[in-house]
Amino acid sequence: MTISGPSNTDAVTRRDVLKTGGAALAAAAAGPQWALAQGAPKRGGTLRVSNGGDPPDFDVHQSATYLTQFVTAPCYSTLLRADPNDYDKLIPDLAEKTDVSADGKTVTFHLRNGVNFHNGTPLTADDVIYSLERIRKPPRGIVSPRKGLLGNVDSMEARGSHTVVVHLTQPQPDFLFMVSNAFNAIMSKKVAEPLDAQGQGMKRQIVGTGPFRLTQSIDGQIYELSRFDGYFGQPAYLDKIQFFPIRGEIERGAALQGKRIDAGFFFPNEGVLQTLRRVSGMTELRRPTPTFINLIPNIQRKPFDDIRVREALSLAMDRESFIKTVGPLAGAFFHSHGLMPPGSPYSLSEAEIKQFSGYDTLPGLGGNIAANRQKAMALLEQAGVPKGFKVVILTRGDLPAFRDSAINLSAQFKNIGLDVTVDVRDTGTFYTMETTGNFQLVAHSVGMGGAVPDQILGEGYTSYGGRNYGNWKDDSLDNLFREQSRELDPKKRAALIKQFQLAFLKTYYQINLAWVGYGAAHWNTVKGWKALPDIYANMQMDKVWIDA
Repeated sequence: MTISGPSNTDAVTRRDVLKTGGAALAAAAAGPQWALAQGAPKRGGTLRVSNGGDPPDFDVHQSATYLTQFVTAPCYSTLLRADPNDYDKLIPDLAEKTDVSADGKTVTFHLRNGVNFHNGTPLTADDVIYSLERIRKPPRGIVSPRKGLLGNVDSMEARGSHTVVVHLTQPQPDFLFMVSNAFNAIMSKKVAEPLDAQGQGMKRQIVGTGPFRLTQSIDGQIYELSRFDGYFGQPAYLDKIQFFPIRGEIERGAALQGKRIDAGFFFPNEGVLQTLRRVSGMTELRRPTPTFINLIPNIQRKPFDDIRVREALSLAMDRESFIKTVGPLAGAFFHSHGLMPPGSPYSLSEAEIKQFSGYDTLPGLGGNIAANRQKAMALLEQAGVPKGFKVVILTRGDLPAFRDSAINLSAQFKNIGLDVTVDVRDTGTFYTMETTGNFQLVAHSVGMGGAVPDQILGEGYTSYGGRNYGNWKDDSLDNLFREQSRELDPKKRAALIKQFQLAFLKTYYQINLAWVGYGAAHWNTVKGWKALPDIYANMQMDKVWIDA
């Protein structure tokens, strides 16, 4: 398929890439055209916003938290970006045109000319290649949670200073969406490479090509971004964005009502949202987003290497009770049948999901939790796990989605005779322990930047995926993933995606619980921001303005 021409309608959609193995993307250098239904934008002003806490660091490639991505997104650019009016479409960012070969195995990105980093150095193909290689094959001392996103890349080469050619090992209809993940920022090779050689990475600085640049950073107090006048696109309307790390949802809501901030992101607490709905002059919203809450056993730690123990944990969970209890506090209101998000065309049937132990307690499926727990105790006995066996669930304390999930699970597991404690850690310590395998069980709310099958399944459920915190290895599952990933026929691919889900669920490598929504609220003086189902998309903030 060939798409050409200068208009914003010349975007690649998820439907396009699922139907064909090749596409071309071209658009005007100015990028997307936003409808100005909210009136003529005004320049100037400072947006004061809170997203719930301090980012553990600024290295978005090494990060798995929105706390980092929200602050860094206005400072960085990606090759392509989600259309803010339809996140099922991709529009140009650093790449003004993208070609995919007829066999789907060669992708060519034509970079814009005249793009500069915040330090004044020009963007070249070498910066793009270094950034993508840093994600897929991180240097020593650098951790890449999303390396699986680019696992199908065989090699990359620069053809001149503004053309990047990516060779894939097999066709991949989802590749353009994978490489456009909001975390896949393009960094300056000259800045990042020496810091990576020291094992430090980009943890304390941001040097991007985005519409804003970092001008102030005081942990616990403020993170300030100022408009970058050398931005390659239309200049941002705002002069500044100030992020305030207000941790508590109630405290954040009070700051918003008191007009100490203009907007607050990630309000999962239904009690807070209900209060804000009643405030005149304020917009409140809640959206489902590709973020799942799973229990992840570390199979390198006994007895969790035994499938009977993992199955027992799944049987012990009353999923409907979990959603009713944790949902109003943590945003875990949603559920699906299988590994894909709610409403996915790839969801399993009720009969299919109920064949897996414990999943019959999802809402509406009529499972018998008492009978399930009796079976769970029998499995633990068969596996030689004594009553009163001590188990620790690792979690982080800054978000209810983590903390309350772990507390709820600890109570449920006590019903099958386990002696469970919850180990609550700060964000930085939590991620260090999780990524190094220093845990027995972890209750994790894993947010995905996008909802295409390769994103969810590849990042979350393959041996080589960046979210394989349980340290399992299964070649048969990895091969099934690759088979569905390269299939160009939509019907055949849908069948393979279902086959993968059925194969994964019976391993209990990860035990699914619920899907999380996210919340946001802002005074109606904040214009030009549109909340998308993907929480990480459309966070560049270049089209946001204040109607003061």
